[in-house]
Amino acid sequence: MAEFDERRELAMTRLSTLFLAMVLVPAIVLVAGPSSTGPGTPARGQGLVERIAAVVNDEVITSSAVLGRLRLALFAAGVNATQENQQRLLPQVLRTLIDENLRMQEAERLNVDVPEEEVDQAIASIARENNMSPAQFTGLLERNNVPVSTLRRQVETSLAWRRLIQRQLLPDITIGEAEVDEVMARIEENRGLPEYLLAEIFLAVDDPAREADVRAFAEELARDIRRGASFSAVAQQFSQGAGAASGGDMGWVLDGQLAPELEAVVEALSPGQMSDPVRTVSGYHILLLRDQRRANVPDIMDDVIDMARLGIPFPANATRADMARIAARLEEVSATVSTCAELEERARAMDAPPTDAGSGRLRDLPPQLAQLLRDQPIEQPTEPVRMSDGMAVFMVCDRQTGSTASREEIADQIRMERLDMLQRRLLRDLRTAAFIDVRL
Repeated sequence: MAEFDERRELAMTRLSTLFLAMVLVPAIVLVAGPSSTGPGTPARGQGLVERIAAVVNDEVITSSAVLGRLRLALFAAGVNATQENQQRLLPQVLRTLIDENLRMQEAERLNVDVPEEEVDQAIASIARENNMSPAQFTGLLERNNVPVSTLRRQVETSLAWRRLIQRQLLPDITIGEAEVDEVMARIEENRGLPEYLLAEIFLAVDDPAREADVRAFAEELARDIRRGASFSAVAQQFSQGAGAASGGDMGWVLDGQLAPELEAVVEALSPGQMSDPVRTVSGYHILLLRDQRRANVPDIMDDVIDMARLGIPFPANATRADMARIAARLEEVSATVSTCAELEERARAMDAPPTDAGSGRLRDLPPQLAQLLRDQPIEQPTEPVRMSDGMAVFMVCDRQTGSTASREEIADQIRMERLDMLQRRLLRDLRTAAFIDVRL
């Protein structure tokens, strides 16, 4: 599955900031000395004049820390590292580092720590998402002048904050049966109404004095995405919404569930379109309409399938003759195998990788693969499929018809929404109580 040519956008970002659920992981800052060739971009051989960018309680944020996070954010979001982009990211990124310090200080106060091996595992997972080994991934960062220590700090803080809110806030959240009943009744009432699959970049305006700055930053992000930056990567780095870690994913939203200002914008979008920044009472939103449907009406794209795959990679410097031989072997498999168990046996006989390709909703698969398997009968092999580094035959081993959310899923959704509200409130209180001295 990971090698399939058409990947989901969320799997195509150059840097997937994993394990950062409900955590703001935005931009980065820069401060360079007067000898640099441009903001945050010192020429080779020239030194960066280290100075204090900000003081948060009794901790210092240095100019080099700001510069490292700026480079990481630009690289991760796929935004060109021009002087103009670096300069405009400065306020937002410095604010991000200040918030990060506040999170880590609170985690330390409550004796929440993250072992080094967990940080290593998280970075290894990021590397796997990008089809690299950890060494290849860190090498890529270094070639792009992104300090690995900057990524480690970001991951460590995010893991610590996630552990803190799960330990301190989650136990206090209780979801009553009546709340679930209310949501389920609303779902039934809304059967057949429009429903939108949305992603969001959200920038809070919690200080009226920052209104113009936040609006300008939101407009710049929208322009960057229209110039080719990945929406999901920009959301991961800059959004303050609950779905930031998963590329701004909001899931399916019913008509009437959004604020009126957002509702009007979404109704005017077509699937694949992105909105301009929209102001609501809490801040600015940039919305991406990924798909739309009728609520609670059976849709084959919501089917959950168990998949199997027999794949053969191309050899290095494969010739057309090599590819033809692989295609012929897989065509023979497609013509003679009739069960997933037989496919697994054939894979072992061919010394191919295990065939289990996992399970998931058709809608969540890469579009090309979803289309291939949409109407595929159970345990009937597909024709050989060309992938980025080889060819494969796929099988649907089981299929479950998509259905409405269960009570447990609805309760989990309510719980996550409440947890998001509580963690935002906690961070706001930490800002209010802190001594923060910005020196840029």
